[in-house]
Amino acid sequence: MYQKLRNLALISGVVSILVFSLQWPTWTDRILIGSLGVLGFSIVVIIIGERLRRLIDGYYTFIRGGAEDGDLVYVEGNNELRLYFKRRPHTIYVPSNKTWDDVMPNWARQNKEIIIERIKGQLGKHWSFEDTENQERILRQTE
Repeated sequence: MYQKLRNLALISGVVSILVFSLQWPTWTDRILIGSLGVLGFSIVVIIIGERLRRLIDGYYTFIRGGAEDGDLVYVEGNNELRLYFKRRPHTIYVPSNKTWDDVMPNWARQNKEIIIERIKGQLGKHWSFEDTENQERILRQTE
């Protein structure tokens, strides 16, 4: 639903800007002002739309790290957890069920399935998830 509303806002805004830009006297002005207006409007809608989505959903994910590996950060409200990933095999390492209960913050212990499904929805299909007990692939969490 969110994507449909965002796309509707983008299309209606772009059409409005293009119609408005036809009021300028020369084609050069029309093209320049129209394209700058469309670009600016698109950026604003995307930024505001993402903030609204985060507010409505109550969670979001982002990746930080280097060229080979790093942290996937899942934020829910004021809570945050981190999972280790490797870029080359596009793999996110998730602590096994037993290890999850030992290392994750209290708020996340009973919600592993929900959290992983949300992360999968945010990242897309080209990432795989692998259960691990390897301590080198399990990141220390903060409460």
